[in-house]
Amino acid sequence: MPSKIAPLGAAVNTDYAVAEQVENIDEKRRLALTDLFYLLTVIMGRADINNDFLLARCREVQAGPDGYLDLWAREHYKSTIITIGKTIQDILLDPEITVGIFSHTRPVAKSFLRQIKREFEGNKLLQLLFPHILPPQKGEKRTWSEDDGLIARRRGNPKEATLEAWGLVDGQPTGKHFSLLIYDDVVTLESVGTPEMIKKTTDAWRISLNLGARGGKRRMIGTRYHAADTYAEILKQGSVMPRIYPATDDGGFTGEPVLLTAETLAEKRRDMGPYVFACQMLQNPLADTAMGFHAEWFQRYGHQPDCRLMNLYLVVDPASSKKSGGDYTSMWVVGLNGDKNYYILDGLRDRLNLAERAEALFELHRRHSPLAVGYEKYGMQADIEHMRYRMDRENYRFSIIELGGSMPKTDRIRRLVPVFEQGRVWFPQQLIKTRHDHTSYDLTLEFQQEEYMRFPVSPHDDMLDCLSRIVDPELAAAFPLARSADMPRQATQISGVWD
Repeated sequence: MPSKIAPLGAAVNTDYAVAEQVENIDEKRRLALTDLFYLLTVIMGRADINNDFLLARCREVQAGPDGYLDLWAREHYKSTIITIGKTIQDILLDPEITVGIFSHTRPVAKSFLRQIKREFEGNKLLQLLFPHILPPQKGEKRTWSEDDGLIARRRGNPKEATLEAWGLVDGQPTGKHFSLLIYDDVVTLESVGTPEMIKKTTDAWRISLNLGARGGKRRMIGTRYHAADTYAEILKQGSVMPRIYPATDDGGFTGEPVLLTAETLAEKRRDMGPYVFACQMLQNPLADTAMGFHAEWFQRYGHQPDCRLMNLYLVVDPASSKKSGGDYTSMWVVGLNGDKNYYILDGLRDRLNLAERAEALFELHRRHSPLAVGYEKYGMQADIEHMRYRMDRENYRFSIIELGGSMPKTDRIRRLVPVFEQGRVWFPQQLIKTRHDHTSYDLTLEFQQEEYMRFPVSPHDDMLDCLSRIVDPELAAAFPLARSADMPRQATQISGVWD
């Protein structure tokens, strides 16, 4: 955690005020090369950095710039200080250095190079102190572009430019060896969408290490997006040292802000929601586990309930991939009972192709005869056409209600939190199922351990998302009227929302 430091006070300001008045260019040059804070605030004119927290970060980065994974809260100047400021200082110190900036995609990396390029082109004081960073003059043949990189005035002629920008997952260079590798924003929202994307990003990072020169250095700067993201894997294997600065002094939701105002931080907490705030501002995806499900809320029934007294519904969340690590197709048969509880009667979790999904759906429908089938509609057009073909072929028909909506998946799942908290969702002690590859599993246990207890940071949440569809208004699930076991099932007008 960041330690408390003394106020900036008059001493520091006076030092820089004196330095600014020194007519000797050598003294200004010395300060720029040895004091990152001075370089940023005075030479580069970044008055917005002149505060206690960022002074401490500049001191810390300058003392130990390499081998760290710097995870700082959004808008806490990590890229400004490390990727921009320290890189510029390194080029000022050593014109022979070669630096490769890598981001998840090349346009992001180019944005960092572009900012350094503008500084070199427009900062007259910097050019006066360090002429080797001047853009090419008439007659000079030096590369100076976002695509090909920037070449400072140097003695050597390596194939690498002084500064280049590349994407990690889209078009890494080949045959290059940089003396300094900088990874900034290699993990993004797009890179954590699926386990496959996380693995792709992690593998791309490992491959990129070959682009470093022998004895070269590495720096990583970023923001967390997921508990199982590439940064988590890199930290787990000990490839870097973590340097973590959340937006609050204790790393929690209620701590005191270290840089932003309390009002600004409260707005971000409100607008981002708890999970995104925990990732982006607290650098701790697990900080949001309190917003998930608790073990003591998970209820099991011992004896099979009388389904004749329930209204049964079948909900489906299809997934087309059969790749290892891909999403699962999930199906639940849910009974809404007169006691206002929800009973899980049957279901599955498997990686299935279209024909296998249809076979599983028809089997569950024949076994339970639900009042309605709710089917998540995203990418389901081929599914519906195939289901209709099967209905015609087998002369067995039922309607399918499309379930969609724009609500984010995490918010859909959180609709289940209060009803689980009230003890109104009941699972069988065991629900032994067989996958298409003939392996057996306990669906109750798999749901509890792999999704329920790990939400919102589980690698998969297909079963939770599927179960949450029972409350979609389009499905119109309803609790039954009070009746005897020999009366036919009939839905009431009482909605099945989690009330």
